[in-house]
Amino acid sequence: MVVVTWADCPNGNTGPWEMRVAVSYDNGTNWSSWNATAFDRGINMYPFVSITEDQVVSLAFYGLDFDQNNSEDGYVAGKDWFLYAGALKEPQEGDVWDFRIVDPTPLHTVTAYEESSGDTHALHDFFETVMSPDGSWVGIAYQENVGLHPFEENEEQRYIKFVRGDMSASHSVISNSESDNLEMPFLNPCEIIASVRPDLC
Repeated sequence: MVVVTWADCPNGNTGPWEMRVAVSYDNGTNWSSWNATAFDRGINMYPFVSITEDQVVSLAFYGLDFDQNNSEDGYVAGKDWFLYAGALKEPQEGDVWDFRIVDPTPLHTVTAYEESSGDTHALHDFFETVMSPDGSWVGIAYQENVGLHPFEENEEQRYIKFVRGDMSASHSVISNSESDNLEMPFLNPCEIIASVRPDLC
């Protein structure tokens, strides 16, 4: 099995991006490819793929949903970047990953400078996922911006963060129906990746 994932920006740097995935089950001779974009309007950056020996495929990426907080604008100051992830067993063309926010802490908030200059690369490309040999857990290394850089203009200081979560056939989404503070669901670290194709449940 061979899997490739990539980000594409057919609408320009600050327009809605797409995330594509291609899968081959015969060592790359034949491929199926489809759009795996996590949300209707937004940016999916630096997607990273990992595969277990029993063909569970995980995808993780930095994502910015333009529609967060019920907004209808685009790439504007104040929008938050998050770490997203999802997984499928033996993915087939057209399958949908149930991508969820893994870390509820925003990794970066779009600045006025980034909006005006069209700079969408605040998080850069330090990003990696790994799956355990038995496929029971996933680990993700990623970064979070923590403030302005002391001597580089319009650059951020960054923390490197790590999260590990157990794989399962289903997951519980944290939600609070009595509060409007949580606009987007996220997963507990112990439930980091957890969706499978319905016919394999």
